[in-house]
Amino acid sequence: MLRQALQGYRQAARRPAFRRFWLGMMLSRAGDAFTVVALSWVVLGLAGPVQLGLVLMCFGLPRMASAPLAGHLLDRSRPGLLLAADNAARGLLIAAVPVLLWQHRLTVADLYGIAAACALLSPMTEVAEAALVPRLVADDDLDAANALLSANWEVADIAGPAVAGLIVATVGAPLALLLDASSFAVMAAICLNLPFRPPARRDVPAVGRRSGLGFGLLFRFPAVLVLTACGFGMLFLDGVAAVLYPVYCRTFLQAGPAGYGALVAAAGAGSLLGVVAGPALAGRLPPWLRISVVIVAGAPLFGLLRFAPDLAVAAVLLGLATFAWGPYYVFARTLMQRLVPGGVRSQAAGAQMTITSLGFPLGSAVGGAVTGGIGVPAVILAIACSYLVLGLVPLLAPPLRAIVEFTGTTG
Repeated sequence: MLRQALQGYRQAARRPAFRRFWLGMMLSRAGDAFTVVALSWVVLGLAGPVQLGLVLMCFGLPRMASAPLAGHLLDRSRPGLLLAADNAARGLLIAAVPVLLWQHRLTVADLYGIAAACALLSPMTEVAEAALVPRLVADDDLDAANALLSANWEVADIAGPAVAGLIVATVGAPLALLLDASSFAVMAAICLNLPFRPPARRDVPAVGRRSGLGFGLLFRFPAVLVLTACGFGMLFLDGVAAVLYPVYCRTFLQAGPAGYGALVAAAGAGSLLGVVAGPALAGRLPPWLRISVVIVAGAPLFGLLRFAPDLAVAAVLLGLATFAWGPYYVFARTLMQRLVPGGVRSQAAGAQMTITSLGFPLGSAVGGAVTGGIGVPAVILAIACSYLVLGLVPLLAPPLRAIVEFTGTTG
């Protein structure tokens, strides 16, 4: 099985168009990490933590509004041109920050606007990553291609902030932001030359026109609606856990900031390994079962954090839990790509992103409330039980159970 997974990675990587797209997405993800670290440093230099929180909020919320429109445009226009325009525009916006800073004209209000504009544009690339991969690789290579793209996220989360922090400390935040802007320029150039095949012509244009920017498609394809609910749940619980981790380290494990960093690093490393190994370990299971297994498998391990005697044990347990959860987005994305016809896939992905992306901020808000209210041990057990319940959704959902095997509606 591992040999077949490695063969899948090689097959996907042999396709020049996908290889360029993957490289561009790697640069884009690394650029996003640079932006958060460098811009945070700039904001703290101009104002304070309250303004930093508002800037980071501006980076997140607007994309929920623009994701459906991005999907609509990607299904009806030249994807390569749209992606190039998105990345070029974001590169110019990021480059404007150091220019205004050097001219002593940068204000926090400028940063609010730049962050919001970047957030409005970014779903174009994110929806494309979710929807257009079937136009670059064969159907049999979708799991491998999605795993390679998901690995970009994990690597960026693990290494990106550390590298960005080092560059900011060495050459300063303005030059780091210019480096970030150059990564967007490279991605724009790559996208211009991507040979996206047009979607297969099926009887779907009328469905797309009546889809309400993609939201109607989620009901047109009930299995995708189930996946959307699961994705929301996964991000919601991730938001709760993100608030829990620092409190867990400080009050339960009696570990300081270094311990918190080690715990988060263990979670990232486990997730990365899960992304890479997931297709080999669970790829032969029926779709409904593989989705359920990867959600449920990490729950007992996470629950054992309640009894971890020290940081080392907690890091191992959390790494194993995130290893189990790592393949979820690979399998869910591949299944969506195969279920939704190419002519409306981007619209479905945009609507799905709008709904699921609400999960993390809502989970963070709930996590802050319940962690202070019921205590760390109870929150750990509540999260573990919630994953078990969430794992029952794909296990019992008729639309997913009706999928015996993938017959491929890619294009």
